[in-house]
Amino acid sequence: MKKPMQNPAGHAAVLRIMLFMSMILLLGLASSANQPPSNAVLVGNETCADCHSEVSESFHKTMHGLAYGADRSDWSMTCESCHGPGSAHVEEADPELIINPAKTDQFGDAQTCVNCHKSESLDGWEFSHHNSADVNCSGCHSIHTEKEQIVKKATPELCYDCHSEVRAASFMPSHHPIAEGKIDCQDCHNPHGGSLSLTSEDTGRELCFSCHAEKEGPFVYEHAPVNEDCMGCHTPHGSVADNLLIQAEPGLCLNCHAMHFHATVEGVEGEFTPPLAPDRTSISTSDAWKRGMLTKCTQCHTEIHGTDMPSQSISTGGTALTR
Repeated sequence: MKKPMQNPAGHAAVLRIMLFMSMILLLGLASSANQPPSNAVLVGNETCADCHSEVSESFHKTMHGLAYGADRSDWSMTCESCHGPGSAHVEEADPELIINPAKTDQFGDAQTCVNCHKSESLDGWEFSHHNSADVNCSGCHSIHTEKEQIVKKATPELCYDCHSEVRAASFMPSHHPIAEGKIDCQDCHNPHGGSLSLTSEDTGRELCFSCHAEKEGPFVYEHAPVNEDCMGCHTPHGSVADNLLIQAEPGLCLNCHAMHFHATVEGVEGEFTPPLAPDRTSISTSDAWKRGMLTKCTQCHTEIHGTDMPSQSISTGGTALTR
């Protein structure tokens, strides 16, 4: 008896459909929580204040209260602007029948906030890494607080609650002066959108040049990695190597460049012909290889980001970045 033919492509298609339907069901369940019923109506702030007197009395001191006006002339429906119509919640005394942004997922919470908060800094929120990671607005913001920008705590401590690896890097021997208070996370990152790394500039390279303009050029003699991405050699938050390098010299340089000719042959005494440069004659010692590995490349190649001055060595065509 023949076995029925297998159709892997068909099975994969069925699995994708099932996964898609499951996601729709989960999103529907998430969005249905903490939502007033469709027949709920507005009840006004005074009704809310009957139970939430402490929040109501201090609301005029909050950033939202100040935005509505200190004279309270436009406070007729401010609570339900964010929490939705409250009639069902008042009648049943059920917290599930009112919108609570702190308990909703990022889809419901963020949508409530972006109805009013429409600005250039929030344009990329839907596609941002924070949104993809299920971070909602109330994860960082406390709405009924008197603090400026209504953040739960000041940065960088607010960011460190999730990004513990960045906090650890900021205390490494070479680091950006975050702990010293000279720069802040938001000097480089836009938490509400932007690229995958939430950088405030279009590219990390342009972001670095906003402070390190002297490294941008253009130069007559350029170092190719500088034109591509600073992160090829540097790590931004902290490193055990000098100058925020991802690896100490000369190991970092040897990832792209071969060892210098004078340190290629180990233990050679006197004159020899370097295998990598047979047109040259050099003098080596038994410690030449050790010197090559224990010497920083930037001791000679000082202008590693680029220069307008040609190097004096003939064989490099002036591109050795030595001056």
